[in-house]
Amino acid sequence: MKNNSKNGNDTPTVRADMNGGQAIDLPGIRGRMERLEFASGLVLYRMEYEALEDCSVQVQNSFSEPWLGSAMHLQGHSELSYPNGKTYTLTPDSALLMRVDPSGSLFNLFKGQLIRHVGVASTQAPLKARFGGELPERLALFGDKDFGDFQLGQSFSPSKRLRQLGGNLFDQHARGSARLLKLEGIANLFLAEIIELFCDEVNTDDRIIVWEAQALTDIITHIETHLDSPLSIASLADRAGMSENRLDQLFRQKFQQSCAEYVRNERMVAANRWLASGELAVKDVAGMIGYNHVSNFSRAYRARFGETPARTLRRATTGAD
Repeated sequence: MKNNSKNGNDTPTVRADMNGGQAIDLPGIRGRMERLEFASGLVLYRMEYEALEDCSVQVQNSFSEPWLGSAMHLQGHSELSYPNGKTYTLTPDSALLMRVDPSGSLFNLFKGQLIRHVGVASTQAPLKARFGGELPERLALFGDKDFGDFQLGQSFSPSKRLRQLGGNLFDQHARGSARLLKLEGIANLFLAEIIELFCDEVNTDDRIIVWEAQALTDIITHIETHLDSPLSIASLADRAGMSENRLDQLFRQKFQQSCAEYVRNERMVAANRWLASGELAVKDVAGMIGYNHVSNFSRAYRARFGETPARTLRRATTGAD
């Protein structure tokens, strides 16, 4: 890995050839990255970067045959630019299913962002074997085309379970004497969840009439401005003027989450933002998102982001991990 010349946007580019775990401490970026390849053909990528300035991380493709991969941020946001110029935004609410044969993709990072990233990939031959010889129909667009110039990405909304699995890949599950065995099991579940989400994706605008769309918008605004309130589905449905089942159905259609999952996600995202500012204590943040007990908040936060709220705050205030 080395610090290359600046790219076309005059921001530093760090070249990262992911052939094993390594620490990064270069101008513009610091952190760590790890590539684990399992006998099953599965490859796991775990990365944690802190961007000290706007910069880009260049990724070298390690595959030489058709493959299928995924990318998701547990924390922070960045942009992934393919060699053909296509760019995708990665956030905790927008993941990516992809196949990019040429090397040279760029993770564009932004100053002050801590990126906690996880990705799972597999060459298509062992993946097909797991599906009885043929990939699910919707994955056909990633195809059996010869390895070479093929580049494709498809964004989708992560589920609560996918976020939990991603958090497990950074949590206590990533340590211990059976570390590799645990990581391979979680990585398998992670890729399976992504494939199911993608293949079973529904039309999010199906049968949402005008007044329901406006009511949903009003409810979302209410949630964003009342994170410290109970926000039960019963009270939200009453405010929207519809049944609990219908409100929950609208959330699932629009966000691929239940109403309760959406509320929890908004609370965690807000908590992460406030802790990362370094201006509020963990106890205060817990109260601001409706948690009466810090221990309950800490467990929920760790499950979501793979680290304790105290660690996020400590890094924000001291710069230490």
